[in-house]
Formats: sequence, C-alpha cells, structure tokens
Amino acid sequence: MKRFFVENTNAPLKLTGENHKHLSVVLRAKTGDEVILCTGDGYDCFCKIEEIRKNETLLEFICREKNISEPDIDVTLFMSVMKGDKNEFVVQKATELGVKEIYPVITRYVQGHERNIKIERLNKIALEAVRQCGRSVLTKVYSAVDFSVAAQILDKFDLVVFPYEKAETPSLKSYLRGKFDKVKSVAVFVGSEGGFHGDEVEVLQGLGVVPVTLGKRVLRAETANVAVLSAIMYEAGQWE
Repeated sequence: MKRFFVENTNAPLKLTGENHKHLSVVLRAKTGDEVILCTGDGYDCFCKIEEIRKNETLLEFICREKNISEPDIDVTLFMSVMKGDKNEFVVQKATELGVKEIYPVITRYVQGHERNIKIERLNKIALEAVRQCGRSVLTKVYSAVDFSVAAQILDKFDLVVFPYEKAETPSLKSYLRGKFDKVKSVAVFVGSEGGFHGDEVEVLQGLGVVPVTLGKRVLRAETANVAVLSAIMYEAGQWE
C-alpha cells in the first residue's frame, strides 16, 4: 500500500507538495484508493482517497494501527565513508534491515571523501527504502563526522559492536549471544576499505569497546556493514 510521511495526522487529512505530486502524478492514484500516513511514531494511519485536486489530495480516515515492521531495538550505524556509490548501497540496505540512525564517519584510512556524502540524496534513499519495506519510522542520515566525534557518542548505547579485521576473539556470534534480554540500543561501528588505524582501535578499547572478528574471510566494507547488521537483527529475534 502507498505510504507517505507527514508531520501530523490531524484533521483535515490531506497530502500536499511532493507527497501530493507523487501520489497523483507518479503513482496515478484514484479516488477510493487506500494509503498509509506515517508520522514517525511507530503507527500507521490508514486512509482512503476522497478527492484529488490540483494542489492537494483529500483523505478519509479509516483506522490507526501499530506498525509491525519496526524492530524492537534501536540500532545506529556508524559507517566509515566509502568510495563511489557504496555509501548509498549501505544506507539503503541498513534502512531495510531496520536501522534507526546512520552517521557517516571520517576515519584515518577512509579512501572515499566527505564530498561523497550527499546527505539530501542519502536521506531520500532512506525514505524510499522505508516505504519499500513497510516501516513507519524514517531512518535519519546525519552529516559526516570525524572519528573523535563519533567515539564520544558511543557511551549512550547499551551495546557497541565493533568488527575489526585484526581481532582474533571473540567472534561476532559469541559476542552477541545472550545479550538481547536487556539490550535496547546498539551502536555498530564499521571501518572503510582501508580499515581502522591502530590509534583508533586504542581509543575505542579505552572506551570499553570490544573488537570482534567476523571470521577468516576479509569482507568488503559495504559487505561488512550489511553482514553485521543482519547478524544483530537475527540474534535480537527480529527475523521472526
């Protein structure tokens, strides 16, 4: 069903601006079609198209239900900046997997550049991914931050997952096992194509962050992001 994000669902219910244009022109909706309005509170507002005018679409309220596609845990991804369109790929897949927030991070060995982070475009990709997978909360992509800034944010999370290519133990599997009885918020910090500098690893360890291994195979940066997020959602019971 067509899904639109709005500021509120107060009466009178209607779509204007880009939402109206997308519904009436791109999707070619008709009177009587049903749509879903989302305000980011985890609920879906089901409506029926009452009238399509030149500059707005009028809607009739049907019901309001809790969205069942949102995960029970809040996951924030700290994604080291990558080259080319890899950042867009990761934002899309992370959003589909249920990530709540994404921070692009400038680490020592990044091979991409901060100018690769086009925030408006990345947030648009996140919006389309949220619509596609039926979520009701928008994934927020922030402007790129330096490693030092990202590290300072980590203490607000119940759990930090830090895959590191030189780690030998613990494995991601053993590190995650049994954690989600109490954990409600998770930070995932993944390196770029060049990995992490030793000084960065020391900073994170000094904050109590445990480096974990993903096994014997060395994964590409974009693959590592998706693989770790998938493992977390699996262990947290979000595939049920």
